[in-house]
Amino acid sequence: MANNRPTSNSDGIDIEFTDVSYSVNVWTPGKIFRPEKKKILQNVSGKFLKNQSYAIIGCSGSGKSSLLNFVSGYKTTGYKGSININGKPRRREVFLKRSSYIMQDDHLQPYLTILESMEIASKLRYCVMKLDVYQQVIIKRILENFKLTEKQNTLARNLSGGECRRLSIAMELIRNPKVMFFDEPTTGLDMASANKVVSVLRDLAKSGRTIICTIHQMTASHLNLFDVLYILSPTGQCIYRGQSSQLLNYLSSIGLHCPLHHNPADYVIEVSCGEYGDYIDSLVECADNGKSNSWCEEKQDQSVSEEAVLNENFTVETYRQKRSSRFFHELRVLIRRTMLISSRDSELINIRLFAPVIVACLFGLVYYDIGNNGLYTRDNVTLLYFCVTYIVFLSAYSMSIKFPLDFLLMRLEHFNQWYSIKSYYACLTIMDLPIQITSTGLFCLVLYVMSGQPFELFRFVLFSLMFILTGLLSQATGMLIAILFKSFLMNAIVISLILLPTTMFAGIMLRISDTPKMYTWIYDISMLKHSVQGILHSVYGFKRADMECPEIYCPNRSPSSVLQNFSMSENIFWISAIYITGIFVCLKICTYMVLKKKL
Repeated sequence: MANNRPTSNSDGIDIEFTDVSYSVNVWTPGKIFRPEKKKILQNVSGKFLKNQSYAIIGCSGSGKSSLLNFVSGYKTTGYKGSININGKPRRREVFLKRSSYIMQDDHLQPYLTILESMEIASKLRYCVMKLDVYQQVIIKRILENFKLTEKQNTLARNLSGGECRRLSIAMELIRNPKVMFFDEPTTGLDMASANKVVSVLRDLAKSGRTIICTIHQMTASHLNLFDVLYILSPTGQCIYRGQSSQLLNYLSSIGLHCPLHHNPADYVIEVSCGEYGDYIDSLVECADNGKSNSWCEEKQDQSVSEEAVLNENFTVETYRQKRSSRFFHELRVLIRRTMLISSRDSELINIRLFAPVIVACLFGLVYYDIGNNGLYTRDNVTLLYFCVTYIVFLSAYSMSIKFPLDFLLMRLEHFNQWYSIKSYYACLTIMDLPIQITSTGLFCLVLYVMSGQPFELFRFVLFSLMFILTGLLSQATGMLIAILFKSFLMNAIVISLILLPTTMFAGIMLRISDTPKMYTWIYDISMLKHSVQGILHSVYGFKRADMECPEIYCPNRSPSSVLQNFSMSENIFWISAIYITGIFVCLKICTYMVLKKKL
């Protein structure tokens, strides 16, 4: 398998893990406050050596993916045990730069072509905005080897399952990783596509890499394509670690004989499930829970050279020195990628832009030209209150729905060292800001004109500014909640629990003067109250002249009386704007910190 740079034996990576355990809490009815511990992995050990392909197999729930997640460094919480890389304790920061993880589900950008996906991956890898001839040749060779050249201009959304899987592998080869992890790479593929993927994995191992996979259902033909098997029992223990060609001899040594024309992989899983008697303890003892090397071929040279160690240290130092310059480069590439995707998938953007305009037209038709009529001041205030409430909920829910859809892909790309969290977060903020401002600005323009608010430029600017700040704050709230929970149902519940109380303490439906004194302090910290007060002052404040009134008795002709009626006569527009901006900045910082912690 040709790739961008050959990997020599001295450059490979050997992985050794010892006494790895993993357990999870299981809540059962009647024991809500006393969850039971379920052991997924029980003190398993083993080695994954370079130049070999490994298949981790076992029945569902045996801990295949859990072991892969720990060895790859994708997850570390809740695990016990140690991992050595080339005989030395693993440094996760260094290891992640030399490995890649391809998940079971192909997380690809659906609106990028194969060639565009490869080029963007290469730009992020080499820190360039334009690829040179050498880098283009690398991409061409990889696509040829993976038989993707003919479809290089096809969008990822239009590819078959096997083509998506091969594209996922090809994109990671741009980084030339020394270790590659695959979570069930053949699941969901037909036999022909699965055979191609497994053949690719075998060729990658021959090029000097360490290839580690979990396989849910292994066929007899696939069994011979993997060098070493690592088999887990339903109890999370290793019952075999050795050459795939020695599996039947291993079983025979314990008195188990695979029936003729029966798939050995299926047979050993059936044995582990107890279909032929209770052999689990014997198998675990014979394999020494993964520590036994009796059925593995001895490797001639497993030592790491001093040159490799120095190269490893140099990689870390170089990365630290270039971190600031990489940030701006990654940001530029991610912004261009986002713009390209948005130009092809504009449905969500169009909805965010035009849905507020449609709602503003509906509000404007119902409350047409009441802004300068003293008889309808109460209706006008109610209109403004409902409009700001609409912007609050729209902004919060739109982000809480959008972000979880991109989170899994972002998490995998960041884990595989495509870019830093800081670059992604900055790109997300920069690219979403114009959309949020434009949609809210259009809403304000249509509403302001149709409802007949005073035609004064400075009032419209202040009016729009307060709406935009409120929308941005609500959007930041929705994003933070989306990161914390990542479930659409939980997001909706938590957002409602946070935002609904603010609508009560906005000073409109429940006036400040009518509120019990023990609750009046809530108005001082209520985001919606500050927003409503700022909007009312942009319309009725700043020494506005008396409004028109067709009747003789008109108690709300004076704008100041309107503000006084809602206990908002004090003009604190800029204080409210600064307060909302301050909360917005704090939420953005908290969101970044939570996102960094989650990853």
